[in-house]
Amino acid sequence: MTNLTRRSFLLGSLGVASMFGLTACGGNATTESQEPSQEEMLEQAEELDLEAFHEMDSENEAKAKQEYDGKIFRCTAIVGDINPTYVRVGQVILGQFCNTLCVELSEDELASLSKEQEITVCGRFQYVQVESRLVDAFLVE
Repeated sequence: MTNLTRRSFLLGSLGVASMFGLTACGGNATTESQEPSQEEMLEQAEELDLEAFHEMDSENEAKAKQEYDGKIFRCTAIVGDINPTYVRVGQVILGQFCNTLCVELSEDELASLSKEQEITVCGRFQYVQVESRLVDAFLVE
């Protein structure tokens, strides 16, 4: 073998070894960042006060995002609109449906709901300026 051929072979071998090393690392990272189970989420969940959230959000959006975004909450509210991927829940105050929040639930859970039903949900709060939501959510029995 010539020197050029040997170098090419060595560089190619190092490239393949690096690729396998990165693949192995990637597999471990996925295992470590596993989502919590529903039981774990319920243990970590804070009670969400929709009225308090909306008051803070209307006064200082940056503070509301900092206080709520990414945290796990449990919330009891009234069902409003039911869509194929989420339900809008909120409070009824003086006959008005207000302080709403979108909750992304499974199709089966959404199909089991009816308007004006009181439900308790648990999920991860995702702050969005237009309409915040609970994601990775589920119905609490």
